Amino acid sequence: MVKKQDTKIQELENQLKRAVADYHNLEKRVQEGRSELTNFVGAELIKRLLPVLDHLKTALNGVSEEEKESGWVKGVELAVKEFEAVLESEGLEEISADGIFDPSLHEAVDVKEDSASSSTGETRILEIVKKGYNLNGKVIRPAQVVVGRKLESSNMNQELREENE
Repeated sequence: MVKKQDTKIQELENQLKRAVADYHNLEKRVQEGRSELTNFVGAELIKRLLPVLDHLKTALNGVSEEEKESGWVKGVELAVKEFEAVLESEGLEEISADGIFDPSLHEAVDVKEDSASSSTGETRILEIVKKGYNLNGKVIRPAQVVVGRKLESSNMNQELREENE
């Protein structure tokens, strides 16, 4: 009888330990879910703010030399710098778009002939159309770029087309 009670006590203790472990695992999953949701909402908000930043920068680029000395332009420049600082503090980083094209970071929106393209097959970035951004290591907007293709290969393609005609 005592042995049967000891076995029952041991079973109940094991069930309690499993229930407590399950509860701790559930707490962790809920916390991870909340964290993911917070990150997702933050990323979505930042995605929606990026066009505002783009427009402000475009407006500042269109300012004449006389207007650059005015107070309102300096105020807008300061606001843009503060806006960028807030976004950076949230984990936003600009994607580097100088050098070699990387399809995981860049989106090619146009192709132009480029005599300086390397013969290694790497595609060079010639121009940045729209800046791209990473948020906490994840691409939230790829940089839109114009890439260059090697002149030589396009000439060879043209020659091949002419031969086939």
